[in-house]
Amino acid sequence: MNLPFFSILKEVIKSVKNKNQADPNVKTADPSVFDQLEKRVDNSKPAETEVFIEEMKRNVDHVQRENRDNPNVETADRSIFENMQKELEALKAKMAQQNNTTASAPAASSTYTNEPAPEVKRTPAVEQTLAMTNSGGGSLSMRTQPDMGAATLDTRVADSSLVKVIQYSDNSIHLDGKNTRFVKVDVNGQVGWILESYLNFN
Repeated sequence: MNLPFFSILKEVIKSVKNKNQADPNVKTADPSVFDQLEKRVDNSKPAETEVFIEEMKRNVDHVQRENRDNPNVETADRSIFENMQKELEALKAKMAQQNNTTASAPAASSTYTNEPAPEVKRTPAVEQTLAMTNSGGGSLSMRTQPDMGAATLDTRVADSSLVKVIQYSDNSIHLDGKNTRFVKVDVNGQVGWILESYLNFN
């Protein structure tokens, strides 16, 4: 397992933290809960991805028990830890699917590109295929083609969602003072195009 995967796990923790803070029906957990989860990531030893995720799931249980038994810190809502476990399980499934399909997956066809962008070839395997959306708390539309005039899908992508990168477009648009390409992504089985500027890779 490589270092970018540590960053992805921290993004997962951040995503759960942001959802907790934005949920009016669940009391916001003490920041130390999420700090402890991040420390568990930092102190972990590199291992096979599935082994590491299982270790992190055990760490979540351990942090939950520590939080419950600590008289100096308010006990966090159980749903926070349940959401963390669900996110880890979803990440495990995505990684397993990636491992099963990477070697045999055919190249996606498009009139806008002939081969992956150079950036894809240079980056490690995890960064090539997984990214976290960064839409400032809002949700993103997915388009049917790499074009701002193309139709949008009904599915919207929530902020801090983990997505699988399939393909980069040859064309780009000028947005906020810089050029950005379109990226074809898979979000829980829904495939569409979003702008690269809304993706974080570490």
